[in-house]
Amino acid sequence: MKFSVHPVLKAPTPDEIRKLCFNEDGSDRDGGLEALIEMHRMHEDAVKNSTADPLNFGIELQGWIYADAMFDLYDTCMCFGGNRSGKTEYGARSVVKAAIENPNSIIICFAQDADASVRTQQEAIYRYLPPEYKAKTKSVTEYLNYTTKNGFTGDSFILPNGSQVMFHTYSQFIANRSKFEGLELGSKEATWHNIGLWLDEYLEDGDLVSTMRFRLVTRDAKMLLTFTPIDGHTPFVAGFLKGAETTLEREAPLLDGEMVPVTQYSPDKDSGIVYFHSEFNPFGGYNRIAKELRNSPKDEIKTRAYGIPVKSMDAMFPKFNVNVHVLEDKDFPDLSDKTKYTLYQVVDPAGARNYTSIWAGVTGTMSDTKIYIRREWPDLETYGPWAVRGDPNWKFGPASKKLGYNVEGYCELFSDIESDIGAKAFERIGDSRFFAAENADNADLFTLFSEHEFHFVPSLGAKEEQGLTGLDDWFYYNPNLPIDSANSPRVFIHESCGNLIFAILNYGALGKKDEALKDFIDCLRYLRTANGGEGPEHYSPEAFISTSTVGGY
Repeated sequence: MKFSVHPVLKAPTPDEIRKLCFNEDGSDRDGGLEALIEMHRMHEDAVKNSTADPLNFGIELQGWIYADAMFDLYDTCMCFGGNRSGKTEYGARSVVKAAIENPNSIIICFAQDADASVRTQQEAIYRYLPPEYKAKTKSVTEYLNYTTKNGFTGDSFILPNGSQVMFHTYSQFIANRSKFEGLELGSKEATWHNIGLWLDEYLEDGDLVSTMRFRLVTRDAKMLLTFTPIDGHTPFVAGFLKGAETTLEREAPLLDGEMVPVTQYSPDKDSGIVYFHSEFNPFGGYNRIAKELRNSPKDEIKTRAYGIPVKSMDAMFPKFNVNVHVLEDKDFPDLSDKTKYTLYQVVDPAGARNYTSIWAGVTGTMSDTKIYIRREWPDLETYGPWAVRGDPNWKFGPASKKLGYNVEGYCELFSDIESDIGAKAFERIGDSRFFAAENADNADLFTLFSEHEFHFVPSLGAKEEQGLTGLDDWFYYNPNLPIDSANSPRVFIHESCGNLIFAILNYGALGKKDEALKDFIDCLRYLRTANGGEGPEHYSPEAFISTSTVGGY
């Protein structure tokens, strides 16, 4: 008789079996063998049922209990998880449970791409369907057909109670958002958490979330987000973390007992946050994970073992912090005051894509100089992301798609932006190589822009490393001390510059892998190396007023 090994449903120990079957003197205990046989049957049935029907007989992980509790309090729950933390299992279990217990639900599950949808989301959701629901069904009121290779036929299924679960990708939303208009997600008759939307690994801006929130309102439905922060995080994700209040924490064994968050409240999003620690999942091979991380950097342990978002592990700017360097509009200075701020524009042109540009106001002198980056173009809110996840790492997003501006068109665009800022650029910096390239008429961009009274100077042309090192100086502050006049970074960015912020968070100078992130980084780098590498300066209007009324000696 052999008991199956299970990480939670433990088999009886040899000592327990001995006490069950034998008396203290070694004689057979009456009914002992029958009791052992029954114990074996119950154990094997429990193990078998936990696999065959994990929704009803599976193991509820600790992180799931915390996440369920968040849905008792909030309409949105963001779940962060590291390696093998069980967050995808939680998403699948929650969608299936909501679909079964809340009749006539409409639930949408978003994934990064079609492969991730089939191999991750759909496979996990099918696994959590009880056996009686898995039979191929086609009728007027229900439809379900699943294969391991292709997932659910039609990327959806309908249960006998009228609940429908649909699978989409983020690119489908970007390509045709109108197909999602008019939907009423969730159920009108919910008896459990009324989940209507599951976003897995959402790496775009917040446009989809803003749109889909209104699809949740009518039926008072809830939204679940699951995110793996191993490759870094986005400004959208950072928005959940800004000002987050820790409501539960625990000691981290892999961090020498340092306290790490388990649950938090996000006041900006009015949402719950749960960290799925790898230790919470007995099926995830935690001991092996702990062994692999034994000599790893602290930030890597935080991310991989505890799901805590830190910087991208390949990011170039470890001191950049959205809670410090990014300012809300109400806290951003008015750059139209020429006595305090000198406005700079930087342009990085491209042949097959839109140009990229940033505008920054500079104030102060010498070591007290501060840089306030007010605008970007193309901006995230209007044009979408400049870079999105792709193969091998990043690819150009919708904002990079060429709009067909010629030089005159760009000049009109730049004038409109500066009109909004309330100041005209004092100095314009252009990529030295691209601006100097001559067209078929032997005219370069310096000449073409100057014909419209937009006079550009060339960027320094220094090696990339020099500009990146200089940016470290701009971003630097002591995170262990309060931010004040004595401990402050030199550069601040307006919250609307989402594409620039995203690039700073994720750029790793990895060549082709990071090419889509490089354009906005180049703009920032050219600004940093202005003035012969010293950086941009503030010039008061009085500096250009002649004080002499006579000439000669």
